[in-house]
Amino acid sequence: MISIYRGRFLRSVIIGMFFLLAKALPLSQGFAQTRQPENLVILEHADSLVGMDLNGEKARQLTGHVRFRQGNTTVACDRATQYLVSNKILLEGTVEVHDDSLRLVGARGTYYSDTKIAEAFDRVLCVDPTTTLRSQYGKYYSNERKAYFRGNVYVEDTSSVLTSDELEYFRTDQHSIAAGNVKITNVKNGLTTYGERFESYKQKKYSRMTGEPRLVQVDTAGTGKHDTLEVMSKVMESFQDTLERLVATDSVSIVRGGLFAQAAESVLFTKLDSIILRHSPVIWYSQQERGDNQVSGDSVFLKLKNRKLHTAYVEGRAIAISRADSTLRNRYNQLTGQEIILHFDGDKIHQIDVNTTATSLYFLFDQGKPNGLNKTTGDHITMTFLDGRIDRISAITGVEGQYYPERLVKDRESLYNLDGFNFREFKMVKR
Repeated sequence: MISIYRGRFLRSVIIGMFFLLAKALPLSQGFAQTRQPENLVILEHADSLVGMDLNGEKARQLTGHVRFRQGNTTVACDRATQYLVSNKILLEGTVEVHDDSLRLVGARGTYYSDTKIAEAFDRVLCVDPTTTLRSQYGKYYSNERKAYFRGNVYVEDTSSVLTSDELEYFRTDQHSIAAGNVKITNVKNGLTTYGERFESYKQKKYSRMTGEPRLVQVDTAGTGKHDTLEVMSKVMESFQDTLERLVATDSVSIVRGGLFAQAAESVLFTKLDSIILRHSPVIWYSQQERGDNQVSGDSVFLKLKNRKLHTAYVEGRAIAISRADSTLRNRYNQLTGQEIILHFDGDKIHQIDVNTTATSLYFLFDQGKPNGLNKTTGDHITMTFLDGRIDRISAITGVEGQYYPERLVKDRESLYNLDGFNFREFKMVKR
C-alpha cells in the first residue's frame, strides 16, 4: 500500500518538474547551446503544453494565457503552435506583440524567432506613443524596428488623420511611407491633402506628397456658404519648422471662389493666411467666375483675411488685364508697372495701385457705344472700381496722357496693347 502511494507521488513530482522545465527552457530545440541569450525564446506562461508531430515536423501546442519573450519583444495570445525546426510560431486568439513602447494587436498572427518578425492578421491595431494605427494586416521587424501595414490603413495622431492602402514605418528616425489612395486631414487647420505617395520625416518636421497631389480646405461662412480653397500640383512639400508652410511645385493650380491662379511654384503659409506664387504666375479673378480679369508678373503675394482674398501684390514686370466689354472681345483695359497692388472687398475688386513706370490703357464708352481709348503714364496710377467697373483713374508725378479716337481704334485694338500683354483664357488643369 505504501509503495502504491509512493509511486503516485513520484509520478506527480516528475510531471510537475516537466512543466517547470518546459516553462524555463527555450521553446526551440538547441537554443540554450547555439544562440546568444538575447535570441533565446523563453516561455513565460502557458496553461498546457503538448508535444506532437505536424506535417512531419516536431511541434508543441501551447494553450491558455500563452506568453513568451525574445529579447525586448514579448508575445501573448490564447493559443500557439510552435514548430521546432522551422522556428515558426502560429498565434491565435487576441495576439499582442510588445516591443518597448510599441504594441501590435491582431486576431491571429505568426512569429518567426530566427528573424524576430511578427505578423498580425484581421482587425490589426498598432499603438505607439501619440499614434494609433488600424489595418487588416501588420508586420513588425523587431531587429530593424520597422513596421509594415496594408488594407484600409488608418493612422491618427495628435494633429492629423491619415488613410491609405499601405504604410511602412521606421521607428528609429520616425520615417513613414504611405502609398495608394492617400488622404491626410489636418485637424488643426482643416486642410485635407490627397495623393498616391506620402513620405513623412517627423524628426525633420518635413513631409512630401506626390502622385497628382491635391489640397482642399473648406471654409463655411456664417451664412452656410462653402468657400473652398483647392491647390493642385505635381509635388507638395510640408515644412513644420519655425514658419509652417506648404510648398507646391510643377504645374500648380489654385482655385478659391472666383479666384484662379497658376504658377510653377506656390508657397502656402497656413498660419499667416497668405500665398506666394513664383515663376510665371498668372491670376484670374471675376465676380461671375468667368476669369475675365487677369494679372501676372514675376511673383505674386496673396494676403487673405478670414480666409478670403484681401490684397494681391504683383512684383516685377507686372501687368493687369480686364475685358473692357463682354461683346467687344478684343478690347482689354490694361495696367503695367514694376508693382501692382490689387485691393479686394469681399468678392469684388475695389482698387488697383500701380507703382514705378506705371502705364494705363483703358477703352472709353459713350452711352454704351465705343469711343476710343486713353493711354496714361506716370510714376503712380490708381484705378478705382464701382460695381466691378472702372470708376476713376488718377495718376501722379510725370503724368502724360494720350487719347485715340474710335476711328483709329476700331478693328486695330491689338496695335495699342501694352508691352507684356498676353491674355490667356483660364483652363482648369485636369487631374
